Amino acid sequence: MNRYTEEKNELKTYGFDEHTLERLNRLVSLNNYHKHIEAKNELVKMGKRILPVMNTLIKSELTVLRREAIKIIMLIANRSSIPMAIRMLEDSDGDIRWMAAETLIKIGRVSIRPLLKALIDDSHSYYLRKGAHHVLSELIRDYDAKEFKELLHMLDGELLEIIPVKTLWILNNIQIK
Repeated sequence: MNRYTEEKNELKTYGFDEHTLERLNRLVSLNNYHKHIEAKNELVKMGKRILPVMNTLIKSELTVLRREAIKIIMLIANRSSIPMAIRMLEDSDGDIRWMAAETLIKIGRVSIRPLLKALIDDSHSYYLRKGAHHVLSELIRDYDAKEFKELLHMLDGELLEIIPVKTLWILNNIQIK
């Protein structure tokens, strides 16, 4: 029996068209490197069109499917992926959380405002705070307001109750370019 039978069986349940399903089956065939890379490249070349499929896969209970979906989302790096990537900062798998943060970094500074809004809503989430710290550490520049650096310090510390206040102040008072 194929090692990735469970993943392939789950893929069948989503109702993807036959061509997409065939590519996804090759994508999760991690025991065949060439098929895997070929499928990943084909899916990435589809660009924004494949993102709804990846949106579906990041909700899977199976780590392999979520991991492969976030890899493709990261390679495409379309701004429409920002909400997905922010959600994935709280995934149970550390690799997925890291790739989600790298996706936001790759998308660029346009990710900052939605990430700050997520922090206001859920500043008690350890993984969200750590992911936000990683992203902001890469995207914040020396010319940015000192409040960003203060927020980074708070995200790395224990001042949880102050994070939403500081974040809201930044959103309301500082222009993010």
